[in-house]
Amino acid sequence: MKYTISLLCLLLLAGGTPARGAVLTFEEAVKLALERNPGIAAARNDAAIAENNAHIGNAGLLPRIDFAGSAGYNSSDPPSGPELETSSTSARLSASYTLFNGLGNIYSYKRLKSEETIGRLNARQQIESVLIQVSSAYYGAAEAFENLRVSRELLDISRERLARVTSRTEFGQGGTVDVLAARVDFNTDTVTVVRSRFAWEEAMRNLNSLLNRDVDIEFEVDPGVELTELRSLESMRESALESNSSYRQATESVRLADLGKKITRSSFMPRLDLSTSYGWEQYGDGDEFSLNDPTLGWGVQATLSLNLFNGFQRWTDARNASIELRSRRLLEEQARLELDRDLVNAYKSYRNSRTVLDLERKNLEAARVNFERTSDLYDLGRVTSTQFREAQLNLTRAETSVISATYQAKMDEIELMRITGNLVREVD
Repeated sequence: MKYTISLLCLLLLAGGTPARGAVLTFEEAVKLALERNPGIAAARNDAAIAENNAHIGNAGLLPRIDFAGSAGYNSSDPPSGPELETSSTSARLSASYTLFNGLGNIYSYKRLKSEETIGRLNARQQIESVLIQVSSAYYGAAEAFENLRVSRELLDISRERLARVTSRTEFGQGGTVDVLAARVDFNTDTVTVVRSRFAWEEAMRNLNSLLNRDVDIEFEVDPGVELTELRSLESMRESALESNSSYRQATESVRLADLGKKITRSSFMPRLDLSTSYGWEQYGDGDEFSLNDPTLGWGVQATLSLNLFNGFQRWTDARNASIELRSRRLLEEQARLELDRDLVNAYKSYRNSRTVLDLERKNLEAARVNFERTSDLYDLGRVTSTQFREAQLNLTRAETSVISATYQAKMDEIELMRITGNLVREVD
């Protein structure tokens, strides 16, 4: 069983600011994680082991064939008579098969297939977990990347303001206080750029670590995102009950426990085994080991057996299997309730994030208009440097709020996709 990432998840990015260097897209980050992440590799290996175990031979549904060869030597010294020395040589091919054991072998095979399914679901859940981490790291890096851009724009405005105020002072049109205020703001914004740069570099290292590559590799990201529209909650609930990996493991565990109960019941039934053999035997004097003139023989044997008492072990196993089945059903119901809770929470969180994002965008538009007007008035000398600075900071805060709200909405969308089982799909 292979896994592919949903196209809804891969086609997340659209547009974005032009990059000055090598750009690591979200799709590339996901691909690298699937190829290199040790957790995903280990989960796939576990799933492969479960798949290999789900074979009819492991369930006793194939005959057993054995070959045995032996050579023996015997020496005896009776009280009277000469010493006797004999040797024996034999080779035998035998086959055995269980014709009936209360259908225990069939239930065992079904249990192995159920364990294979759980193994695949475990691998899928591990992949989902890593993808959530990669998504969080990638969009955290994108947010740091955008914050660095905003802080640089803030610094550019402060640099231009300082140059203009300094020029005015030289021509006697400005005061020293204005120059000092502009220089303080410029220095403050320089510190902001330095901190933003450090946050961006740290985000790059975190993402490189998740992708299992050199943490010092430098790259840029595509910061643009595209949010999908919400489906109805009921349709998402149906999708989650059908595809959510955690809930499917809970339901499959009930089936596994039910098969375990049937296997224990099969031990109360009679067992019928059939065996056949064909072999060569030869006896000789002294230490002559050979099959030059062997005696050939074959045989067929059918054995019917029924255990009457084994210290109540079968009864104990049967009672424990029934208790285990009840426990798994309770856990399945709990998993269903938790799934419904998580789905509703994720649904409303995503809807709330979209609302917040719309409001933040409107606020950004107002802050941008306010800054442009304040900047024009500042050039005319009709507003103070304090008022200009406040408008500048309001614009910066509005931009960073939109950035934060955008990536929070995207992470809420990805979490909703995980819960509904649409983040990772199984492909034969």
